[in-house]
Amino acid sequence: MSDLEAPLRPKRKKIWVDYFVQFRWILVIFVVLPISFTLYFLTYLGDVRSEWKSFKTRQKEHDANVEKVVKRLKQRNPSKDGLVCTARKPWIAVGMRNVDYKRARHFEVDLSAFRNVLNIDKERMVARVEPLVNMGQITRVTVPMNLALAVVAELDDLTVGGLINGYGIEGSSHKYGLFSDTVVAFEIVLADGSLVRATKDNEYSDLFYAIPWSQGTLGLLVAAEIKLIPIKEYMKLTYKPGCWHPERYAQHMLILLLPEMGT
Repeated sequence: MSDLEAPLRPKRKKIWVDYFVQFRWILVIFVVLPISFTLYFLTYLGDVRSEWKSFKTRQKEHDANVEKVVKRLKQRNPSKDGLVCTARKPWIAVGMRNVDYKRARHFEVDLSAFRNVLNIDKERMVARVEPLVNMGQITRVTVPMNLALAVVAELDDLTVGGLINGYGIEGSSHKYGLFSDTVVAFEIVLADGSLVRATKDNEYSDLFYAIPWSQGTLGLLVAAEIKLIPIKEYMKLTYKPGCWHPERYAQHMLILLLPEMGT
């Protein structure tokens, strides 16, 4: 029997899921979008409020918040309270990471207050920021100074902490490396409540190299010092079309980049 002669499959009776899928646009337009806009707007207002504060006020708040984190960790009983993790809700994260560990026994530490740009050091060309500072927030602070992070992720909502503990990469990474490669120092609160500053050449250098990609498993990041670069209002681009052999292309890129890298 040919396919044309085969009996037609009887129509399935529609259930509520079918109507939900068919008219999902109503839910998206009148429920999801308003909620999304409200959350984004409230976050933006919080960022603007932070920018209005002086650097001195932000540092004072930072010290007080770090003290709260230290105090919270010292209350933990390792044999009863389980693993340490942040109190950030899984649905807030930008990514598909499995967060089942937050459904098990764990010890939460609230880091929601760590969202300030603490200092812009023009002499050292370093920005000291808290982990929940996002790319849009730090860009609004640095660009008027003709400065920018060496690696700026293109999504405004991506946070410094996420790009460090996760995998931060962008177009300028071919020159400056991953986002974590542009970090000069990490300020970490360890599980025992001790606050340490890790750099590549101090006593915590092993921690400095281990923090990137660690997904927050080695300690709670409370601040980071990140490399800045000078920028101008406009940039010049040179477009050179051509289908080159990979070796020739690599050689050409080296000629372009090595002089800028000082070699």
